[in-house]
Amino acid sequence: MYTFLLVIHVIVCISLIVSVLMQSSKGGGLGGAFGGAGGSDTLFGTEGASKFLKKVTQVLGVSFMVITILLAVTSGPQNVTTRESGVSEEVQKEIDKKGQTQQPEESALPEGFEQLPEPEGQTSE
Repeated sequence: MYTFLLVIHVIVCISLIVSVLMQSSKGGGLGGAFGGAGGSDTLFGTEGASKFLKKVTQVLGVSFMVITILLAVTSGPQNVTTRESGVSEEVQKEIDKKGQTQQPEESALPEGFEQLPEPEGQTSE
């Protein structure tokens, strides 16, 4: 399902880019490069092309937003975390199984630095 939505999403993205670039602007837009430079012999007529491209752009824009939300929902959570520490369940189980947690060593400080004493009235966990 995710792969199918991703393929449709890429197609909608490319179509949306093309539809935006095809719309005529003050400078004529990219539509003029394909023969739609305001002549009466255009495919949709002079007014029909702008209405059609606006409608196509609206539909593609809404489709882009809906598919983006669907992709976010179907991808699901990547890493389930527990507790306040943000440690994943598997890692926490492994830590609990070994019965030890890694405490920072006092010698881990760079040379010339010293460990600060604990503030009075507070205990470290």
